[in-house]
Amino acid sequence: MKPGLATLFAFLAVLVAVGLVEAVNLGGQIGLRARGSTGDEIRWMEGLEPVRVWDPGRHARIDDRTREWAESELRAGRIDQAVQAMRHARGRLRARGERPEPGLVEIGLETYTRAADRMQRHGRLSLAADWNDTLFVFAVRDPEPRHRAAAVAAFLEGLGLRVRDGKPCDALSRVTWAKRGLGGEVPDLDPAVEASLASRCEEQQRVSGGIR
Repeated sequence: MKPGLATLFAFLAVLVAVGLVEAVNLGGQIGLRARGSTGDEIRWMEGLEPVRVWDPGRHARIDDRTREWAESELRAGRIDQAVQAMRHARGRLRARGERPEPGLVEIGLETYTRAADRMQRHGRLSLAADWNDTLFVFAVRDPEPRHRAAAVAAFLEGLGLRVRDGKPCDALSRVTWAKRGLGGEVPDLDPAVEASLASRCEEQQRVSGGIR
C-alpha cells in the first residue's frame, strides 16, 4: 500500500473512532438526562473524560453540570444530595489543583449553611458546628472577601454551638485546629474568645475532676 494511502486510511480510522466515542458520549448523556439521573450522567461523562483528549473543554462542561446538579438538589430542598454533589465537585477541583468558581462557592455556602441549620433545628448542636467548620474550610481562602467573611462567621457560630452543647473544650480544640490549618491566626477572631473558651474548658475539667 502506498504511504499516502496508508496515511489517509489511518486518518479516516481516527475520525471514525472519534465520531464513535462522541456518539456514545452524547447518547449516554441524553438518555440519562431524560431519566433525571444527573449523578449517573456526570459519572458517564467522567468515564469518557480521559478518552476525549481532543476536547479541551470537557473538564469545564462536567464541572458546570456538577454545579447544576448541586444547585438543583439545593433548590429542591434535598440537602443531603446537594452535599453529595458539592463533595463531588470539590473532589474534581482538588484533583486538578483548582479553586472553585464563584458560582459554586455561593452554592456551597448555602448548602453547608442549610445543613448546619437543619442539625441545629434538631438540637444536634455539635453536628451543626461540624457543618459550619466544613463551610469554613471551603471558603476561608477564597479570593472574594465576602466569602471569606462568611467562612469566619460560620466558624465563630460553630464555636458558640459547641459551648451551648456543653463542649467548651471541643470548641477550644477547633480554634487550635483552625490555626494549624491556616498556619496562623484565624481572621477576625478576638483573642478574648479563645481566652473565654480556655477558661470555660478549664472550669469544666476542674468540675469533672472534682466529681470523680
